[in-house]
Amino acid sequence: MMPARIEYRLIGSGWAMCDVSIGDLQATVAASYLGDALNELLGATLNALEGTRYSVARFCDEPGEYRFVLVPQGAFIRVQILEFSKLWSDEPDEFGEVKLDAICGLREFAEAVLDAARAVLNTYGIEGYKKEWIRHEFPLEAMNNLSRALGVATLH
Repeated sequence: MMPARIEYRLIGSGWAMCDVSIGDLQATVAASYLGDALNELLGATLNALEGTRYSVARFCDEPGEYRFVLVPQGAFIRVQILEFSKLWSDEPDEFGEVKLDAICGLREFAEAVLDAARAVLNTYGIEGYKKEWIRHEFPLEAMNNLSRALGVATLH
C-alpha cells in the first residue's frame, strides 16, 4: 500500500499550494482564489468515498488550471493530477499534462485530504482563512461531511 500525504497551505492573499505525495510520487500544484480549491478537493473526495466512479476537483491557477481526477477502484483510488494551460478548461482529461498518476487506498487518501483541511483550519481558523483566501469561506461543511463519511468526529 502506497502511503498518501497531502499538505495544503495558504501562501499569501488569494494563493495556496498543495503538495501531494503517494508513495514515491509527488506533485505540487498552485491554486488561486478564482476557484474554491480546498472545498472542491473535499467534495470530490467525499464523492469518491460515497461511490461516484469519477469525480474532479479543479484548482484555478492563473492562467491555467490543475485538475484532480479521482477514480475509485474498490478499496483503492486512482489519483491523477493533470495540468492545463487554460483556466476553466473544458478539454478532455487526456489533453492534460500528467503531474501525478498513482493508486492508493481510498480511505487513506480521504483521510489525507481531511488531515490537510484540518491543518489549514488549525493554522488559520475560520476568520483567518477568509482573510487570506478572500473570496471564499473555509469549507467547514464539506470538511464535516467528509469527517462523517469516514466516521471521524466533526468540528463545529
